[in-house]
Amino acid sequence: MMHCQSYELKIGLPEANVLRSSQVYASVSSTPSVCEMQAILTAFITLLQTVVATPAPFELTIREATPSPANIQANLGSKLCKGASIYFPSSPEFGKFTTRWSIAAEGDILVVVVPACAKDVSTVVKFANVVSLPFLAINRGHGTPSALGTIKHGILIRLDNLDGINVAADGQTATLGGGVYSDQLHAKLAETNKVAGKREFSFIEISILRSLIATGSCGCVGIVGPGLGGGFGKWATLKDSTQILQLNVTTADGSEVTVSQSSNADLFWGMRGAGHNYGIVTSFKQRIFDYPNGQNTYYVTYIFTGDQLEAFFNQVNKLLNNGTLPKDANTFALYLLNPEVSAKPVIMFQFFYFGTAAQALPYVQPFLNLHPVVVSNATTLYKDLAHEAQMTGVGDPVCAPGTTKFLVPVGLKEYNVEANRKVYNLYSDMLTKHPALNGSVVQLEAYALEGSKAIDPAGSAYAHRDDNILVSFSLSYAPSPDNDAAAIKYAKQARQYWIEGENGRQFSAYTNYAYGDESLQSVYGYEPWRLQRLRELKKKWDPKGRFNFYNPIVYLITSDGH
Repeated sequence: MMHCQSYELKIGLPEANVLRSSQVYASVSSTPSVCEMQAILTAFITLLQTVVATPAPFELTIREATPSPANIQANLGSKLCKGASIYFPSSPEFGKFTTRWSIAAEGDILVVVVPACAKDVSTVVKFANVVSLPFLAINRGHGTPSALGTIKHGILIRLDNLDGINVAADGQTATLGGGVYSDQLHAKLAETNKVAGKREFSFIEISILRSLIATGSCGCVGIVGPGLGGGFGKWATLKDSTQILQLNVTTADGSEVTVSQSSNADLFWGMRGAGHNYGIVTSFKQRIFDYPNGQNTYYVTYIFTGDQLEAFFNQVNKLLNNGTLPKDANTFALYLLNPEVSAKPVIMFQFFYFGTAAQALPYVQPFLNLHPVVVSNATTLYKDLAHEAQMTGVGDPVCAPGTTKFLVPVGLKEYNVEANRKVYNLYSDMLTKHPALNGSVVQLEAYALEGSKAIDPAGSAYAHRDDNILVSFSLSYAPSPDNDAAAIKYAKQARQYWIEGENGRQFSAYTNYAYGDESLQSVYGYEPWRLQRLRELKKKWDPKGRFNFYNPIVYLITSDGH
């Protein structure tokens, strides 16, 4: 009797349970023996049994080029958690969920799904893959990069219901759902006198208490979305590079993975600065800290006229001191139109101090010596700062959707006074010739960066640690082709003035503000190794480009798919 030795065969199940003969292979000689043939046959039968026994994720009742509402409801609805919702264009609620802060970023949505649990996100992604529909997950819908508007016949996944905020019993960490937004978090953490570490989504660089999209501390903006691209705000002073302990992510194939320094560490690196490219964060765990100064924040608001511009920027540069602003201080400024003060644009400057008025006085006195035309100051709780100091709370007009909005940013080392004079004059010219654009502003953001600069630049995908200042031409206007043309013309010219003012320094564009025409290098870094690593991660975690609607990273795909 013949006795056959065991053979280790490489035989497997291809993607989507589609069996092709070319994908079944074994480690045998070119001329297999009887024993080898017997082993191959046994393994092949086992594989077929696996295919038959593996249920398809969705049994479509009707095969359609574009699934109908009835088909989607029948095949997807029954697989979602209790409390989940599906909305079609005929639904009264459809517009509520598809209207974004900027209508230019809305795209073409076929159906909206509002998950009731994290598992629903995975289910929707798997369904979208089966029916070959694009999908986009959002929280509050404040992103503006132009790629957002390119989704066609897509599934919109709204994370609103994933809004849990659970503070650990020891008060050292909090677990947040992917649908949490800023004002919501402020209020919850204030109950425990805690603050979530800004600027350290260990550089998911998240602005937990200051989600900076558009005007500064917008309380209506979600937490995770801005965090995936970097974050730039008040809590950059915190030094701990391990603030984010864990991310729970749904990947492009619908898998649910844990992402941390010890689990999927490669993805953890990429999510912190380029995360929109790799997955959907359904929740995350982060360290939290005690509020400084008992939650109180002192702030001043000064308004200067255009003829004071040079003196103002010279003084700001002294205060910022090449990225060494005192750790308890932050600044924010705008060029804006305020007819009550001047017929021409004014400069509104705000200084925030996590301390008392007396402690802040040495920093603000030089600005008072410039004789601003408007002076105001107050102390407020941090949770109320967005609304009280800047009118950017969840119920304030700046958070309202329904107009065209976008930003064109540049990262700076310091303010070039001549360049900012050119931008001011350009902005003034735009408002004079195109009054329909008078809701637009120029943003000038500079924060304490001690914590950010203490982190190894190679430690995450975030590439802009060398920037000390973030400036952007921020457009807002009623939709029209004429307004579009004028707005982008002026914004790009302003960008060019700022770039020229950097005197040869490489142009950088903050990921969350990027307009969409910038190079990958300007958004994700100029180091060749950095882009190579990001592309390798893209190929591994999103080989079919399912997450390509937010400043997408692309890689070369050969004809054989490798």
